Amino acid sequence: MRKIIALLVTLFFISACQKSDFSPYSYTNEATIYSDSKTTLFREFLFIIDPYVLIGNDKKFIVCDTLRNVVIRLDNKPWGIFSSFELDTSIFQKQVYTNLLVSTATTKYSVIAPYLTKSDTLKTAGGYADLLNNYLTLEPGNYIFEVISFDILQQDGTLKKVKPFIVVPVEVKENTRNAFVGEFEVLIN
Repeated sequence: MRKIIALLVTLFFISACQKSDFSPYSYTNEATIYSDSKTTLFREFLFIIDPYVLIGNDKKFIVCDTLRNVVIRLDNKPWGIFSSFELDTSIFQKQVYTNLLVSTATTKYSVIAPYLTKSDTLKTAGGYADLLNNYLTLEPGNYIFEVISFDILQQDGTLKKVKPFIVVPVEVKENTRNAFVGEFEVLIN
């Protein structure tokens, strides 16, 4: 009789605890490590760079596939290093000027600068803590945004470093995902 009762109790517990599969518990799609509310958190800056040279009194715009190594600082702290979106250079009529391709048509290089972690793969609790602290410390308010430098690929395959001295105030508004910093024409010497 004891064996039958033990068997029935065991079967009862097994049937009460049974799942349709043996996968671990997972969170819903709405779950996030960044916020437990339904608010949008700030993630990135957007801006446009128009590099040009002066040939006599004429403005000629630099033509290259992308601006590389765009170094950004926010409030004098490193924000990250980025590249612009690729530009289809075949649509421009180009000429060579001091080892650079130039055109009379305006070239605009769009850059999206999201927050970057120091490494692509976070492996330690400290790495996750740094990520969360950096996300949560960029609260709504005013900041100083700087483009320290960027590189342009020249005709001979070398990179020309440009220091544009772009320093502008930018406002991070509450419940926004990004901020448009502006469009900047940069004279290349």
